[in-house]
Amino acid sequence: MTTSKTIEHPPNVRQRLLDAALALFSTKGYAATSVRELVEAAGVTKPVLYYYFKNKEGLYLALMGDALGDFFQVAEQARTAPGSVTERICGYCTALLDIFVERLPVARLIYAIFYGPPQGAPHIDFEASFSTMLTHMEQLVSEGINTGEFRQVSPPDAAWAIVALLNTTMEEQLNQTRQVRVDRSGLLRLLALLFEGIRK
Repeated sequence: MTTSKTIEHPPNVRQRLLDAALALFSTKGYAATSVRELVEAAGVTKPVLYYYFKNKEGLYLALMGDALGDFFQVAEQARTAPGSVTERICGYCTALLDIFVERLPVARLIYAIFYGPPQGAPHIDFEASFSTMLTHMEQLVSEGINTGEFRQVSPPDAAWAIVALLNTTMEEQLNQTRQVRVDRSGLLRLLALLFEGIRK
């Protein structure tokens, strides 16, 4: 009678593979990175990568899925937080900026894949995060109008203005050649200026 053996790996092996993928995909590109390079950088063997992710594509999808999953979770928590609409919009924007800064290397890779030349990476709907922000902001602005916190403005237009401030602040954090010009406190100042125009 034979007994099956349980494969035991160090508890951080999955994260080591994700970290290696992030570093290599960011410096070499997805297509130019080989499975051999990935496992060597992570200090594991090919069967270990296949055990956790099946293949290079699965590793990439897990890397992006983890990052985008965190983004959507933070966005939903911030959207439904207590407080006035103005407070919730500020909390929403700063929460997303904070996670963007926290996951900056992943954000840089996403921008490189989305805006850069094709790398042969599996398709991911990166635009969904932007659409989600617009939808949430439009809902919050509409709520602010209904409760009398904001004057009658176009919710889609106000949503675009708020998300534009957030998105520009996020992109400012990507700069590696000079000091960041707009940070978290700067974003809050810009939002306060926008609220002056729409507050009742």
